[in-house]
Amino acid sequence: MGELTLPVPIMMIEDPPTFKHRLEMILMGLGYPTELMISTQNLAEAEALLQQHLPNLIFIDLELNSPAKLRFIKQLKQIHPDSYVIAILTEQYTALLFDAIRSGAQGYVFHHHTEAEMINNIKSILRGGAPLHHNLAQYILSRQTKYSENKSELEEKTVLALTSIEYKILNLVSVGLNSQQVADQTNIPLYKIEGNIKNTYRKIASLEH
Repeated sequence: MGELTLPVPIMMIEDPPTFKHRLEMILMGLGYPTELMISTQNLAEAEALLQQHLPNLIFIDLELNSPAKLRFIKQLKQIHPDSYVIAILTEQYTALLFDAIRSGAQGYVFHHHTEAEMINNIKSILRGGAPLHHNLAQYILSRQTKYSENKSELEEKTVLALTSIEYKILNLVSVGLNSQQVADQTNIPLYKIEGNIKNTYRKIASLEH
């Protein structure tokens, strides 16, 4: 982890906090001291802690009270745009994950992830990239199709204004490849693959709500 600058402090917003201990252990393994980790189950308290501590890395569990938490992410990114927001949820909530990215989240970890998978996702985000799994890739592509059904051909191309490589990455991931396998197949460095995924996230975040 020495190649990365660790953003501090960290805030974890979980209700109930069943995932907290596991996440704390993983973050400690990445070099984070426990005294720089703040946790709460309450959004009002989270807003106060945000003002007091300006955390640079925020984990937020979206499975309960998700509309309010999505609003919180959007407001947080307006107040503190350089912070990293990582959504915590279950893989089947793909539409909710898309909405989190649209609100400003830079990535995600799933409740069922192994320690290695969580570390890979967190490292990708801290390197300036973003994770992408097949369900999310399929969902993004399906949203493009749904939008295009109600728009002209010219407008279809500007829905997310995806580049050819961004489309290629989405299509390759949608059939089950991971970011490293996409890099190997396309002969594009992994950091560029992750950067293109992050650009796709930015375009999702720019969509009108």
